[in-house]
Amino acid sequence: MIHSTVLIRPGSKRTIASTKYWTVQVPRKEINEYLAALEELRKVSRGREDISLNIGGNKYFCRMCTEKIALLFIADIGENDRVVNEKIDSAAKAIAELLERHPVTHIKKRYANIMAPFVRSKLKIALVGEGGVGKTTTLHLLMGEQPPTQYIPTVALDMQVIENIHFANYSLVIWDFAGQERFRKLWKLYFKGADIVFLLTDSTLRNVILSKDMFTMIRRDAANIPIVVIANKQDLPNALDPSIIEKIIGAETHPLVAIDLAYRDDFMRILLNTAAKHVNVQIPDIPVDELLKFEGDELLEAA
Repeated sequence: MIHSTVLIRPGSKRTIASTKYWTVQVPRKEINEYLAALEELRKVSRGREDISLNIGGNKYFCRMCTEKIALLFIADIGENDRVVNEKIDSAAKAIAELLERHPVTHIKKRYANIMAPFVRSKLKIALVGEGGVGKTTTLHLLMGEQPPTQYIPTVALDMQVIENIHFANYSLVIWDFAGQERFRKLWKLYFKGADIVFLLTDSTLRNVILSKDMFTMIRRDAANIPIVVIANKQDLPNALDPSIIEKIIGAETHPLVAIDLAYRDDFMRILLNTAAKHVNVQIPDIPVDELLKFEGDELLEAA
């Protein structure tokens, strides 16, 4: 995870601009320690800007945008150097080109927007399940919207998509796949592009058994993708307890009532924990709505 960026004049005591995508604090003394170490490294490693340095439990990267202005990316120790180097190369080039046409104040005012496309990574989540289990309703719940009053089947060429949720430097893209049998053969293509799968069941015995078959199919076609099982419609009298569903399907199962907005925080926490586990970061003990950021509130239709 890239959790911070800093635009700085190395000889100055003040930064030009900075962005922060996570709860990690970056003390100025650590930035100074990094810049001092970088200066020593450059004496013996000219032409090797791709070497990162570990300072204070973080991994630092640097590129010079001009002779006097440097761009720093600060990431977790476990972040892949090649990935960060590619991102900071592109970002520094963009800033250098802007500085040829605009003063530093122009960059400072727009810095967060300039950085966003270079720092953000997409985390793709597939929402699957039989038709009528509540996938689209679950998306409305996530967005804090009232659910649809009637069931309208999602079809393969008219998927519901959410792509405006941000977690740290990640943009979450959530697809609601058509559940009808005739579209099932398309799933394998979608799974290849997914990082996480959310499998919804309506908590009836019949649907749980069908969902178990789906779970097996997903495991076969996308063996390394984590699968989160959601037991929706827990408010209905024939709903199986999640502990029983878990034993039938063979995977941890979370309860949900997607038409009840009181379940929104629980579902957001499940989403947050799953995303954090996937990118290998610890979740701090703060409200979930301070970690998942929403931009706009609309659902998109992907034609």
